[in-house]
Amino acid sequence: MLVSGAGVAGLTCAYWLHEAGHTPVVVERAAAGPLGGYGIDLSGSGYDVAGRMGILDRLAARQLRVDSVALVDGADRITARLDRPLAEKMLRGPYLGLMHSTLEEVLAGAVEDRVEIRHRQRIAALRQNDDDVLVTFADGTRQRFDVVVGADGVHSDTRELVFGPEPRWARQLGFSMACYPVPDVAGRTDVRAHFTEPGRQTVLYPTDTVGTSVALFLYRSQRHGRIPRAERVARLRAAYQGAGWYTPELLAQAPDEPFMDDLTQIELPRWHRGRVVLIGDACGALTLGSAQGASVAMAGGYLLATALAAHPGAHTDAFAAYEARVRPFVAERQRRARSFTRGLVPATRAGRGIQRVFTRLVLRDAAVPLLRFGFGDVSSILPGPSHHSKERQR
Repeated sequence: MLVSGAGVAGLTCAYWLHEAGHTPVVVERAAAGPLGGYGIDLSGSGYDVAGRMGILDRLAARQLRVDSVALVDGADRITARLDRPLAEKMLRGPYLGLMHSTLEEVLAGAVEDRVEIRHRQRIAALRQNDDDVLVTFADGTRQRFDVVVGADGVHSDTRELVFGPEPRWARQLGFSMACYPVPDVAGRTDVRAHFTEPGRQTVLYPTDTVGTSVALFLYRSQRHGRIPRAERVARLRAAYQGAGWYTPELLAQAPDEPFMDDLTQIELPRWHRGRVVLIGDACGALTLGSAQGASVAMAGGYLLATALAAHPGAHTDAFAAYEARVRPFVAERQRRARSFTRGLVPATRAGRGIQRVFTRLVLRDAAVPLLRFGFGDVSSILPGPSHHSKERQR
């Protein structure tokens, strides 16, 4: 079996395919090393999959140096705060705040010496028949596989080869984001701080490494498509012209080519065709507005592998079982992410004022049911007992 993409979904799937007795091969266009440079929350299904893989302790030892989320004003005064106990009530269980790169690194460690990973390689062409898939790689080599798993992200080459161009399946949310590492800012080494102005937000939080934080920018934009690397800094600074708080200082530290992309959800009528199946962002990107992308990617990789194990020699039945379980979960969280993102970055000054009042009212124990409905219901979609349920029983 071939897995395209050595990110969270692809590595998780490869691990469980190997556990089921398969010999997966993973191809990844990037060089060896972690791919992502931003923070994530691992909870729900992702937390449960990590527990079944035995990697929770390794992940817990490398959590972000964050004990709360704070909304701040231009004078750096905290206007509302979400602390960890309230977050765990909202999420119905434990979670881990991690760098995306940390999760990838630990997953890569879990599959090393088990799974062949070919870096700086990608699929250039696919040709299917009833028995297998003939894959032509970018270096011109060819190889046959019984199944191909597309786990290569929101801009998936595998999806484009099998299902057609990305614009057919992309739902643009009207936002762009950028992020990059910066030195720690004094007084901001244990809090994820959000500063919001009409149409744009600046976020600053410490990583798991003392001395390094992440600056993240989320702003409303109607310009879509991949952003040329040479234009990224200029476009970001133009979007944040005149911004307050620490924003000018953080923009001054931008690298020449920061990570930058649109917030894009992927909506396909079907996640598999023939012997090719998609997982993770390739078929159901949630965007950072869900705070559940990594968790759902891990769940999808796990559930596809277990479905293939449960339907030996019947890939069509396995693909259908996997999609039937995961798709409704993804569709609902995509819907919630669209709503949440609009509220996270109001377009007007009046909207920002309403947001400030609303957050003060809801960031408290009495509003936990409302918080869960809008954002925090991350109950696991995995079969069997979960680490969440075990935590609740303690």
